[in-house]
Amino acid sequence: MKRVNSKLVLALIVTLSALAVSAAAQIHRYYSPGTVWTVTTIRIKPGMDQAYFQYLDGEFKRESDAQVSGGFMKSYKVLRTMDDSDSWNLLILREYKSMASMEADEERSDALSQRVTGNDQTQMHGYEDRSKIREVLGTKTARELVLR
Repeated sequence: MKRVNSKLVLALIVTLSALAVSAAAQIHRYYSPGTVWTVTTIRIKPGMDQAYFQYLDGEFKRESDAQVSGGFMKSYKVLRTMDDSDSWNLLILREYKSMASMEADEERSDALSQRVTGNDQTQMHGYEDRSKIREVLGTKTARELVLR
């Protein structure tokens, strides 16, 4: 009987030690995952600011507002730099609830875009027109970190 108790005590000590080690090994998170943003860097060509702003105030705003109203996008922002260096001078930020919702809503979001801005040929013509007044340098997807 004494032998069973010592084995039980030993098993209990090993189990408690393992739990203590796993609790100590947990990583402290300094943030919570937030919303997902796409960040597009644009270089407006010299002298073409007004032409590009006209597009942003028209077709871009209509489509973006429709995406927000449809629940496919949370919000959007357009930021203009104060200088015109050789790199980007305009940022377009689009906010989404999560990567999962962004991917799940892709087909319905595209269908809404086509209703608002036209079919694929119309959209391609718009891309070609805008390429004369601006250059898209790149787009990155980032997750917001909400600091604790």
